[in-house]
Amino acid sequence: MVRVLSIFGYLIFALNISISDLKFRIIRNRDLLWFSGFTFVLNWKQFSSQTLIQILVATLLLATLHLVFSGRIGAGDLKLFWIISFWPTSFSSWLQSFSLCWVLGGISSAFFVLIFRRYNGNIPFAPFIFSGFFASIL
Repeated sequence: MVRVLSIFGYLIFALNISISDLKFRIIRNRDLLWFSGFTFVLNWKQFSSQTLIQILVATLLLATLHLVFSGRIGAGDLKLFWIISFWPTSFSSWLQSFSLCWVLGGISSAFFVLIFRRYNGNIPFAPFIFSGFFASIL
C-alpha cells in the first residue's frame, strides 16, 4: 500500500511540477516544499549514512554544475535534483538516474532544434528529472 501511495504521489507531484515548468518555465518553491515533505514522510525509514553520502555528492555536483554553466541551469531544477536525490536506495541507482535525466534532456533538445530549427537556451528540465528518477522509486 505504501509503495502504491509513493508511486501515485510521485506521479502527481511530477505532473504538477512538470506542467508548471513547461508552461511558465518556473518551478515554484511552494511545490518543492510540498514535494520535499512528501519525500521525507515516505522515505524517512530509508535514511542512512549511504543516503547522506548521496545527498553530499548531489550537493557538490549540483553546485559544480551551477558554476560551470554560469547559472543557465535554473535554481528550481537544482533544488528539484537535490530533493529527488533522497529517492534512490543506492548511489549507483542515483548516478544512473542522474545520467538518464541529462540524456533525456539532451535528446529532446536535439530533437526540438532539428524539428523547429530554433533554440532559445531555455529547456524545461523538470519532466526529464522526474522521468530519469522514476525507475529509482520502483
